[in-house]
Amino acid sequence: LYRTRPGLALRACGEKPESADTAGYSVSRIRFLAVVAGGALTGVGGGYLSVAQGNTFVEGMTNGRGFIALALVIFGRWNPWGVLGAALFFGMAEQARYTLPGLGYDLSPQVIAMAPYLATLLALGLFRRRTGGPAALAVPYRRH
Repeated sequence: LYRTRPGLALRACGEKPESADTAGYSVSRIRFLAVVAGGALTGVGGGYLSVAQGNTFVEGMTNGRGFIALALVIFGRWNPWGVLGAALFFGMAEQARYTLPGLGYDLSPQVIAMAPYLATLLALGLFRRRTGGPAALAVPYRRH
């Protein structure tokens, strides 16, 4: 995203679409391809969740993980390495569901199941700062 032409074009379409258009990139095409790629990755994640982890599809099987995914991006400050670190942090909170009872902590299963969501709320509440999201996020671009 920071050192290749496609990555810089993608970032330019999110930060300042006018500059990407001036450089000769099709802003609507790049944004469309980014949405399609995001949808494809979401589909792969859902397929993994239903086939590999649960071995079946159950209504509501994501259990709010979309909220956690959004929090990952915000907590990671829209930076791929930051999102990776945030994903490791939230992954450890998810793993606490299985580790804490084995360590002898006598907590109710409901409290243990809340661990990733509590970690999400604490992280977003304690580390409130400008998230650094794209300046033109959700702003339609019209070529003049």
